[in-house]
Amino acid sequence: MPLRGRGGPRTATACALVAAGFALGGCGHLAGNAHKSANSAAGEEEVRSEEAALRQEEASEVAQDREALAVIESRKREEEAEATAKRTEATARAKAKKREKAAQEKAKKKEKEAAAKRKKEQEAAAKKKAASKPKTVTAEQPKAPSKTPKPKPKPKPKESISAPPSVNVPDGSG
Repeated sequence: MPLRGRGGPRTATACALVAAGFALGGCGHLAGNAHKSANSAAGEEEVRSEEAALRQEEASEVAQDREALAVIESRKREEEAEATAKRTEATARAKAKKREKAAQEKAKKKEKEAAAKRKKEQEAAAKKKAASKPKTVTAEQPKAPSKTPKPKPKPKPKESISAPPSVNVPDGSG
């Protein structure tokens, strides 16, 4: 670091000389090279137009890339939507099949229960009917032939006997 008191005037003088040199050099360049300046302006204009054309071309490429990307993304979304729809449809079909099978099993079970109920009712009705009828006991025929001849029964008018005669026995053992 320069000392405050000693380096100040020297630095100011050096800066002033450098600034004067740039100013004088720049003015001489402008005055002496006016013709070159016109050529360089045309060249600069050409460079600017080329740069503008490049920027425009890059912008169109970016726009095309964005459009292509948008198309790809839309296809991807569409494929994902189709896959989701297929999964949803398959799940719905599986659930419907399961519900249908459960309904069929329920119907079979209900049908079996109804058949069992009808059978019980028929059995109950048969028991009730049998209980309401007086019990009859058929007389047994003797197995050994008897020595006395049996008189022939007198025929009843227009009745035929299809079963051996039955005897009514009251219920109870008393």
